[in-house]
Amino acid sequence: MNVVNPEAIGVFGLIITVWCFGLEQIGVGVKDGDHRQISRSLAYVALIFGGLAQLVTAFAMYFFNVAKDPSLSVYLGTIFANYGLFWLVIVVFLIKGGDKKMIAHFFLVQFLITSAFIYKAIALGMIWPLGVCLTFIALLFVALVPAWYEKGAIWTKLAGIANIMVGITAVPLFLHALGL
Repeated sequence: MNVVNPEAIGVFGLIITVWCFGLEQIGVGVKDGDHRQISRSLAYVALIFGGLAQLVTAFAMYFFNVAKDPSLSVYLGTIFANYGLFWLVIVVFLIKGGDKKMIAHFFLVQFLITSAFIYKAIALGMIWPLGVCLTFIALLFVALVPAWYEKGAIWTKLAGIANIMVGITAVPLFLHALGL
């Protein structure tokens, strides 16, 4: 029985989301924009592409053993579930607001979880491209903590660069998921 690889939609969603956020963070196309409207627009991208696409992928990885190795399917499914849920938290924050320092703490926890994902990727010999992509995600969280503590615009720009690098290093994952 042939099984469609759901990773393609999850990674595609990741790429779209991090590039949209990254471009906003480095300031491309948002000069003199209404930041409430920009946040709302980013929330829609994060909801559909970041959250839902990755949660659908996680569901498929968990229930259909797409990787043909239960432990690998659980590992990959957990990565997709974590970041899918992560984006849903960001959506709620962007729409409803909340305490930025508390979200910064959430980023710190995400850094720790991502570090565990990196460790497992290395242990599995999946350094390129998965381990590298996860490393840029970890660097993103490192930059987001001071950015959300309002320690200078440079941290936001570094987060934008990290987001763009996450998307670039995810392209080989996407192509592999497409069978290319």
